[in-house]
Amino acid sequence: MINVLALPLEEGVKRLEACGMECKCKALLPPRESLEAYNNLEVRKYIVRQQQLSDKEIEITFVFR
Repeated sequence: MINVLALPLEEGVKRLEACGMECKCKALLPPRESLEAYNNLEVRKYIVRQQQLSDKEIEITFVFR
């Protein structure tokens, strides 16, 4: 499995898809916050966790910075 930890989300997904992996992405948010809170903000997304679900499927967890 290719390691994409600490990469920007877009770069990590691009690398995994180039290797033939299907990516599922989910955000790690503080309590009582939703993705909508970050819609109008200029923030970057970084990968903090990856879990291989099957031979061709991986789940990526990212945070906003």
